[in-house]
Amino acid sequence: MKPSLLMAVVSAAAICTAPGQLMAMDHGEMSDHNAMGSGAMAQTETSGATQGKGVINTVDAAGRSVNITHEPIPALSWPAMTMDLPVTEQVDLSGLSPGEEVDFKIVLGSDNVYRITEMGAAD
Repeated sequence: MKPSLLMAVVSAAAICTAPGQLMAMDHGEMSDHNAMGSGAMAQTETSGATQGKGVINTVDAAGRSVNITHEPIPALSWPAMTMDLPVTEQVDLSGLSPGEEVDFKIVLGSDNVYRITEMGAAD
């Protein structure tokens, strides 16, 4: 097919698509376009935290972050991995030490940065 003919066919197909068909699709959890691609559900700083479990590698109290190796977090479509994560002011880092297993809650802030909002010894 010649490029101009191909373009005409593609354009015609796009024009003939019934708008109602597009609106009838159920996107479920994908309604938050900022979260698409990360697998995250809509979250706010005060609610909607996602639960995680991991092992502390390092604690940077001055920089308000931890390096953690966490288990998969299906709600965010995250595999198990090791990463640096910032923590909010309400997280007490003084009692944490490398090698400690922890449960934590993480939220996506309005600046699109994930932060740990709660952390404690694993159950």
